[in-house]
Amino acid sequence: MENYNQAFPNAFNHDNELKREFAHLTRAILVNRNDANAYKERANVRNLLDDSQGAVEDCNQAIRINPNDAVAYRMRGQERKNLGDDKGAIEDYNKAIKLNPNDDYTYYLRAELHYQQSNYQGAFEDADRSIQLDPDYPFAYYQRGQACSALGDYEGAIKDYEQAIKLTPSSYYKWAELYTDLGYARANSGDYQGAIEDYNKAIKTDSPMLKYYQTYNDRATSRFFLGDLEGAMEDYSQAIKLDSKNAIYYINRGNTYNELRNYQKAIEDYNHAIKVADKYPAVYEYRGLARHELGDKVGAIEDLEKAAALYHQGGQVEYYQQALNLIQSFNVTEKDAIIEDIQEIPKTVNDSPTEVETTNKSAANPPILNNRVEDTNKENSQGISEKINHNQLAEIKELTAAIEADGFFNPKSIKQAKERITVSIARRQGQPQFRQSLLEAYNYRCAITGCDAQEALEAAHIIPFSETENNHPSNGLLLRADIHTLFDLNLITINPETMQVRFAPSLQCTSYGKMDGKYLQVPKISSYLPKKEALKWRCNQCEWLQ
Repeated sequence: MENYNQAFPNAFNHDNELKREFAHLTRAILVNRNDANAYKERANVRNLLDDSQGAVEDCNQAIRINPNDAVAYRMRGQERKNLGDDKGAIEDYNKAIKLNPNDDYTYYLRAELHYQQSNYQGAFEDADRSIQLDPDYPFAYYQRGQACSALGDYEGAIKDYEQAIKLTPSSYYKWAELYTDLGYARANSGDYQGAIEDYNKAIKTDSPMLKYYQTYNDRATSRFFLGDLEGAMEDYSQAIKLDSKNAIYYINRGNTYNELRNYQKAIEDYNHAIKVADKYPAVYEYRGLARHELGDKVGAIEDLEKAAALYHQGGQVEYYQQALNLIQSFNVTEKDAIIEDIQEIPKTVNDSPTEVETTNKSAANPPILNNRVEDTNKENSQGISEKINHNQLAEIKELTAAIEADGFFNPKSIKQAKERITVSIARRQGQPQFRQSLLEAYNYRCAITGCDAQEALEAAHIIPFSETENNHPSNGLLLRADIHTLFDLNLITINPETMQVRFAPSLQCTSYGKMDGKYLQVPKISSYLPKKEALKWRCNQCEWLQ
């Protein structure tokens, strides 16, 4: 497979040699200004000299001479990407593929750019096409593996990463990254021991000049879930030593201290994290919970109020409501704790309802598995991506049944509030990524109404997560908020054979009735189609359909 960025891997690795080659090509162009190949070769040299703008200009000349030169468009797309012009790069890649639909490398490059733009579905499709055209190119497998991982298909990611490792030449210098991403996929599939073995290989193959700090963080996380808290602490500390500006490492070590009940140390780490990422709401929530454990009720409420404000600012309604619920529970008096079965906490806080369908917080905070973030201090509270694994301690599942029986969001005492905090982490699993996967699968439109207002779109489980712990897109639908509510109330269902949408009789005389009988808008990728078994399960919940 051709890679024009590596056209001169050895001959021109010194600036003087590159400059001599540049001068030679310039003379050739002066002799023949219609020599398209000379312009492309000079663009190669300019690329190695980090002169992307000059390379674009040379590609322009090559395209002027030959408007059907697919390679020139591909080269210019790479340089436009280097200059931050992603839109222009995509346009050039599209043109190159139109001119040569069998160029596997251009598909790979476009897949790489799609992935960087969080278009994981597009990245998967292009990487898959690249592999079809060249089954021996390792980095196409790696790129498809990254797309699978981002889409929640960890088994698919593992297979692709393993194939990439098998095909990658021994001279490759980023083995640590390959093994770390493989370990990450294993961890998310629940194979923590296998993940640790991959992380060990990553650390063993890591270059001192190219330390991949993420490996220590990820190995620590697997150790955490296996109960090796001391080992996790060592790895988080090593990650911090190597990269003291990463908020995630501090948060994860703070959560480990929290699990060890060393709340003062946890608070110190949360303080460090806030210095780096003061717009990340969850860290205030974690610190507030730790402060409450130390008896600092005022400080705890201050932190939770800050978290709530940031959640609200970022449009994270469920987390915002959860923060309000925690503030409410912390306002329970000791007298209330004694007579917890008599006096209930009021159902509203500042006129805001406290009951919502899903909550996602816990005093026992598991580590954040992924910190691939360009800027941890963005205004958007989603600036730090969270991928938290679904496996939890046995007692959490045991608590769930008992607590949900008497109403999760109406704790009667500090004791009950803490139980709810512990159980709530099981519900946080994968929600941001689940929604992102559905947004991409359904082309950012409601599957029933076609609404394209992203702020109004929600990720709906067909079979509830509490029943299956399944966040794959095939167990989900992208629905407008009001449609999601009706779907969860079993007032809307979908025929698993025809994909027709059915509305309950009680809705037939309302404005929703006109949508009865519509066909569901389904994803183009077959693996994302709603599972018939799941839709049948949902139909069985609708008594009016029987």
